[in-house]
Amino acid sequence: MEGSSVRPPAEVVTGFTVRDPSFWLKLTCWAVVGFSAVQIATFSFGRDQSIYAVIGDGVLAGQMPYRDLWDFKPPGIFFVYALAQALFGKSMAAVRLVEVLVLLGIVASLRRLGGVFFENRAVGLVGGAIAALIHFQLDFWHTGQPETFGGLLTLLGLVLRVREPRRRWLAAFGTGLLFGSAALLKPPLGGGAIVCAAYLAQRARARGGSTRRALAFAGMVALGGALPTLLTLLWFWARGALGDLVWTLGEFTPGYTAVSWHGRSAAEMLYYAIEEAFFGFSAIAAAGIIAAIAMRPLHAREREGIFLVLGVIAIQVAGIAMQGKFFAYHYGATLPLVAFIAGVGLYKLWMRCLQGGIGGALAFFSFVIVAALMRYPVGDLPQSAWERARIRLAYLLDRPPYTDRPAMDRDLAYVADYNLDADRRVALAVRQLTNQNDSIFVWGFEPAIYWLSERRPATRFIYNVPQRTAWEQARARDALMADLRRDPPRIIVVQSRDVFPFVTGTRTDSRDELPTFPALATLLDSEYRFVKSIEDFDVYLRDE
Repeated sequence: MEGSSVRPPAEVVTGFTVRDPSFWLKLTCWAVVGFSAVQIATFSFGRDQSIYAVIGDGVLAGQMPYRDLWDFKPPGIFFVYALAQALFGKSMAAVRLVEVLVLLGIVASLRRLGGVFFENRAVGLVGGAIAALIHFQLDFWHTGQPETFGGLLTLLGLVLRVREPRRRWLAAFGTGLLFGSAALLKPPLGGGAIVCAAYLAQRARARGGSTRRALAFAGMVALGGALPTLLTLLWFWARGALGDLVWTLGEFTPGYTAVSWHGRSAAEMLYYAIEEAFFGFSAIAAAGIIAAIAMRPLHAREREGIFLVLGVIAIQVAGIAMQGKFFAYHYGATLPLVAFIAGVGLYKLWMRCLQGGIGGALAFFSFVIVAALMRYPVGDLPQSAWERARIRLAYLLDRPPYTDRPAMDRDLAYVADYNLDADRRVALAVRQLTNQNDSIFVWGFEPAIYWLSERRPATRFIYNVPQRTAWEQARARDALMADLRRDPPRIIVVQSRDVFPFVTGTRTDSRDELPTFPALATLLDSEYRFVKSIEDFDVYLRDE
């Protein structure tokens, strides 16, 4: 009756009366997202994060990637770390706070996609919770990576594309701009723009537009996609560092990629990448994928949305296969997209279980809990994901023995040959033996020592992979020795047991490589004296 104050009746599901049948599901999802965000905020640095932090710090000081501080990742990740340290100061928490914001942006984007294709944001929220759970379980080593941040840009590009804005030309350009920015973090991530351009052209034709108009929209996406790379190249050219960028990304990086292709076929690698992306990281995600395919569509646009997301996934998975390394973090941008599809399936399963009343809802949550314990994204850490979460919560609550970050890191921040606690002890020794203006050099793969000791590198090569590879070794060694002659380091640290055949192409460590590098070995023997050993590191001090 018009004007009546009588409330509409509650939605009734067999045996279970609720106003919002997804209330408890939503509450659980937000709890998972919040818990994951808290965990991520406590992550310390792994080896790669140390590289990005050192170079990001240098960018803030006016130095240029590749020319002044060297790594072979695309430049976007250095901008992210520079921004994080500019916003939150020089600390390990800085980039993790940005990462938490990125995670929340991913959840918001997935909810938006759920609203567009299902008229129900809860569908996207379930996917967001799956993505958050996987992300926190990837832990400190496989997060804070280029794919982590590129994943958000990919999703924002999708959201901008599907929201049907009034200014379609500007939205097309913005979509390209977002994917182009993602390409600065990882080039294959930019390929999603191709899928979005095709989707945009198809939608334009569906509205009765001409082929010329559809191609014009695609052209705007391409123009936006090219702009970030063009501006970056102009910046490097203006700063006199374009040649260093070209050598690193155009000559060194292809050799690094080729190491993984020996004796392996493209079909084999692509199959492995697909299998890992959809089923290798989470039993919950795998179950959701199966449910999404097996159960009836929830909405008329469901297949449209899933096919669009699958198109972007296809481009990204092809890029992962081309790299051939299959490190867990390489999937960082793809897993939220996979989680979205898995969220569709789990939401369908939830709605089906609700037909069984409270018992059905309890069965659903029981299944999710069991699935969460079935499989973890990584298996090389010393504790389970949940034991590591307990230790981090103890740190946050200031409970002994985890009353400070170093105490927590002693139990958590090590994997394979990497040990952040050892880096801290070496950095402390370096600080005690040097003055603030002294430079140091680490012959090894531990850039964290520079960052923790707050001593400047004597060379652009903050780790020695280029000098240990076969394809660019001579040039890299000559450049290193030129740097060391210009700025003789007060201390040289030599590392042992840092063996990376998938990176260097050899099974020797830094100590073993010294006899093959006479110029550096002679410098060390003639001008430096041994001071002490700390775990895998030998510390040498220059004679005065």
